[in-house]
Amino acid sequence: MDAEQILKLHNLKNTGCRKFIISELLNNDSALSENEIKKALPDLFDRVTFYRSLKTLEEKSIIHRIVLHDSTVKYALNNEALPKGEHAHFHCIKCDAVTCLEAEVQAPVTMPKGFSVDSVEVLLEGTCPDCKR
Repeated sequence: MDAEQILKLHNLKNTGCRKFIISELLNNDSALSENEIKKALPDLFDRVTFYRSLKTLEEKSIIHRIVLHDSTVKYALNNEALPKGEHAHFHCIKCDAVTCLEAEVQAPVTMPKGFSVDSVEVLLEGTCPDCKR
């Protein structure tokens, strides 16, 4: 599926900025930061258009954000292979790649009375197979 098909599937206008963001994420195996996405064509879109497009794509569940321990935010496409619920992410501390893992994640602890869990975020950090070589 290409960027235009994804936008059509989600009933979104096929704007250049949205198409560009989706295409950049489609062409990469790992999640990308805002700067990594913009690096390909830095002056193509103004800052407001770029951030509004990211927000719209996230609100429509086309992409999701991953917040690393140093507060860096990376974005990845939502994939049909991933569970509909929460899933874990792996961050390589050597090459900085972030990968979505296909295992569904549930709250790891029993919550005290009166607490409820709305979401779970699991970030595993270590070394990816490419960096181990």
